Amino acid sequence: MDAKIIKVGTSLGLIIPGLVAKDYDLQYGTKIEIELSNGAIVIKKKKSVREGWDNAFAQYAKEGEDELMLPDHLDLESDTLL
Repeated sequence: MDAKIIKVGTSLGLIIPGLVAKDYDLQYGTKIEIELSNGAIVIKKKKSVREGWDNAFAQYAKEGEDELMLPDHLDLESDTLL
């Protein structure tokens, strides 16, 4: 697939074809990683640090693993000490 390098101020930009952008959910402002590997430029969509957390927490709740580790009354006792 061909693409074109354009001048953007004092930098260069890469025009990503619309179908590729749609297939990989690339939008204006999407963060990417650029790697140089054996003479090739590899562009990857940067993963969110919290990617998948919503599914993991939903699974924990389903399995009953989201119970409080410390009872609420401990918070109330600490408030009286202050």
